[in-house]
Amino acid sequence: MVFMNPSAEQQLQFIQNLQRLFEEGDFAATYKYALLMALAELSVESQQVGECLELTIIAISEKFAELYWPQTAPYVSTSDGSVAGVLLQNQGKQTAVTNALMTLRNNGASTITQAKKLPSWPTVVKIISRTVAKMPVQYLQNVGGVSVPFLYDYPNPPGKIILKSGVAEMLRTFHSLIQQLSRVGWVKHVRENKQNSGIIGQVDELEQFMFGSSRTSLSQAVDYLRKIQSGKCFYCESNLREAVDVDHFIPWSKYPRDLAHNFVLAHASCNRRKSDMLAAEEHLNNWLNRNQRYGLEIANELIGLQADNDCSNRVAYWAYEQGVAIGSHGWLSGKQTKVLTQDCLNLLTN
Repeated sequence: MVFMNPSAEQQLQFIQNLQRLFEEGDFAATYKYALLMALAELSVESQQVGECLELTIIAISEKFAELYWPQTAPYVSTSDGSVAGVLLQNQGKQTAVTNALMTLRNNGASTITQAKKLPSWPTVVKIISRTVAKMPVQYLQNVGGVSVPFLYDYPNPPGKIILKSGVAEMLRTFHSLIQQLSRVGWVKHVRENKQNSGIIGQVDELEQFMFGSSRTSLSQAVDYLRKIQSGKCFYCESNLREAVDVDHFIPWSKYPRDLAHNFVLAHASCNRRKSDMLAAEEHLNNWLNRNQRYGLEIANELIGLQADNDCSNRVAYWAYEQGVAIGSHGWLSGKQTKVLTQDCLNLLTN
């Protein structure tokens, strides 16, 4: 893997440009939030981002499909008097991306994994790609009616975006911030849409629905993870009791996407103590060994979740690379922590 370390001046300039995008008055279309999130995720998942990173519009469109998919299901609020319905992403008619994905739901897909197996999946992705190329790719970097091409040049080569030198590393560095700001803006935009007023409930409920895991997927993961962990907590290795949690090994706060190989089963108490920390080297080694042994089986069993072991490893490398760079501690047990070292990165590249 080849990465670079942006200077403090470069980071400041990038943040200032990013801030202008979020402050821009017309930065309301959810397509723009989705594009920023997609570019950040693809940068994290890429093996080489040291110079210019070339991304295909198809790869970006597949990310759009994953981001919008949960929102194609009817939202059911706990608020009195609300009605179930698919949330509108625009002030007028529904977005083309949502409509395209709805055809897959209408053909029987209840999860994105099932949707990808349908014969019509490639056609739907191509439809989404035309929308992505026409709308957010063209207008994302417009600030006050003026183009500020700090991410990529536009017009872009047919079928691709080429991130400028160092941009992918910036997107990796500020991935968590981009995710947080985009999700907050996206939820706010949907919530303030008057056409959704009869559907939505509280903000926290809405965000969980739009971006979180389905309870069905997580309950499915409990039974399977208990089996491959021989009924033991992934972290303390003692017998699991009734109070168990499906934990994101790379914390959700660092990478808020559900990857099947990132899940482990733990005591609720161990999960609380680990909290938002990365796990210590010993746990990382166990996680890599487990995925090496059960990788294909995990992909086949946890069918409602994204399953790409190589992608999970690249995400882990990114997270531990950041931790090592700033001298973070990894959680070991109880109140015990250990400094994260280069050895963690060596494990991820062996």
